[in-house]
Amino acid sequence: MNEPTKSEKRLISSARKYLEPVKTVDEQIKSIAKEIEQLRCNITSISAIDYSKDRVSGGGVPCGLENSVARFIDTEKEQRRRIDELSEYKCDVINTINSLSEEIGGTMLRYEYLLGMSAKQAHSVFENQFNERQAMRYKEKALIEIGRLKCQ
Repeated sequence: MNEPTKSEKRLISSARKYLEPVKTVDEQIKSIAKEIEQLRCNITSISAIDYSKDRVSGGGVPCGLENSVARFIDTEKEQRRRIDELSEYKCDVINTINSLSEEIGGTMLRYEYLLGMSAKQAHSVFENQFNERQAMRYKEKALIEIGRLKCQ
């Protein structure tokens, strides 16, 4: 099998840059969901202040609470928007891999980028059918195809 050309190497590099962030999408979504949960707790605790109690002299009227609640709500909306972006990106990667004509390479990319396997583990899935060099070439073909689809 032939070594990739210079332009193919650029496409492979671009495809890897496109795919690499998907490895952490699930963890990012989980962490943002935890942040949203914490924001809701903050809103609830701010809203739970009992204003009917007698005030201590000099205590004044609590100010800025409405602004704090509004900021928390705005931040929650922004975090939900970020989850939508991450979900959209992951779905785009899934659809792109599913659309590849290079199915063997696409399967290796799915194992590596979507399912969290190392490149070596992804290659080993096909160890009974292809040697490592052949498997690597299938993966390169899939990356070149992604580079042409997404990165030009």
